[in-house]
Amino acid sequence: MNTIGERVWLLMSVTLFLCVHPVAAWSDGGYSEDDPCGTELPDQLYPDDDISDLNQLNDDKTLRLGAFNIQVFGTTKASKPEVMEVLGKIIRTYDIVAIQEIRDKSQTALPALVDVVNANSSTPYDYVVSERLGRTSSKEQYAYIYNNQTVELTYTPHTYPEPSGTDPFHREPYIASFRVLDGNFDATLITIHADPDEATEEINALDDVVRYAQSTYPDEQDFIVMGDLNADCRYFDEDSNSTMHGSDYYWCINNSVDTTTKSTDCTYDRIIITNPAVPDFTEDGGVFRFDLEYALNASETTAVSDHYPVYAEFWCDRDADPDPAPEVVDAVIALRIAVGSCEYDAELDINGDGRVTSLDALMILQAASV
Repeated sequence: MNTIGERVWLLMSVTLFLCVHPVAAWSDGGYSEDDPCGTELPDQLYPDDDISDLNQLNDDKTLRLGAFNIQVFGTTKASKPEVMEVLGKIIRTYDIVAIQEIRDKSQTALPALVDVVNANSSTPYDYVVSERLGRTSSKEQYAYIYNNQTVELTYTPHTYPEPSGTDPFHREPYIASFRVLDGNFDATLITIHADPDEATEEINALDDVVRYAQSTYPDEQDFIVMGDLNADCRYFDEDSNSTMHGSDYYWCINNSVDTTTKSTDCTYDRIIITNPAVPDFTEDGGVFRFDLEYALNASETTAVSDHYPVYAEFWCDRDADPDPAPEVVDAVIALRIAVGSCEYDAELDINGDGRVTSLDALMILQAASV
C-alpha cells in the first residue's frame, strides 16, 4: 500500500466484510444492532467447529492446513485396514497436514499411509518426513503430507538447529515452506509435539524458533506453528503470559475447543500464526470431528487417535508478503477485535476509550500516513 487512499479503501473493504458477515454466525455472541462492530466477545469463536463442512474443502480460493497427532503411529496401527481407511479420509480433507507422533523404526508405516491416501484420491499426495527425534530410546518423527496439485514444497525441510549448549526441545520442531500453485499465498510451517512434562518451557521456546525461521527466510512474512503443543490442562496454563501469547501472534485454535477424543476436555493441539498472516486467515478454523463425520463409535474413534486433527483455512490469493504494510495488519486486527474475533488489546485502543472499534482501525492508518 503506497497511499493513504489505498489504505482507507482496503480498510473499508475489510470493515464491510467483518461487520456484515459475522452477523449470522455470531447472532448469539458478540454482535448487536446497537454496536455492530462492538467489543463484546462471543462465548465461542468457532460455533460450528464440532463438525467440519467438507463441502468447503480444497476449493480454488482457500487452502486448508492442519495438524494431527495420530498417537503412536507405527506398524501396528498401519496393519489395521479400517483405521488406515479413516486416516486416509481425514488426510484427504487437507491441502497440507502436519503429522506428529510417528513411531516406526521400520520406516514403512508412513509410506503405507500415503499409499492409502492416494488409492482413493483424484489428486496425488506426497510427503516429507524428519529424522527420528527424541532424548530417549523412544524416538518420534514429524511429517508433512500435502496435495501436490494445490501446493508445492519450497526450500529444503529441516529440523530446528538448537543453539550450541542448549536443549530446549525433547523433539526439535520440523520446518518446511510451501506455496500454493494457483495464487500467491506461501508460508513457512513449524510443527512440534511438545513434551507434556516440559510443555510450558517448550511452548515459550517456540518464539525463538520463529525468530530463527524469520532470519532463515527473510523474504517470508507468514509463519505458522502447528501441532500437539500439550497447551492446556495440567501441562500448560492457556491464560499464561507465554511468549507465544505476545502481540506478534494470533491463535487460530482458541481455548474453547476440545481436541481430545476421550473424556478429557483439553485444547492440546494448536495453530498459531504470525501477524502478517492474519489477513490471509479466513476465520475458519477449529477441530475436525471425524467421529461424527464418519459415524464412528467410541472404540473406533480412539483406535484412530486420542486427538482430533485441527485445521485453519487461508485465502490463496491475498498474501501481502511483497509489501507487508504493518499498519494495515494492525488495522485488520483492530477490526477483528471490534467484531469479537480477537481479544481486547490496549495497544490498539488508539483513542483510549476502553474498547477497540473501527474508528481505532482508521486512526491507525491515518497515523501511519503522517
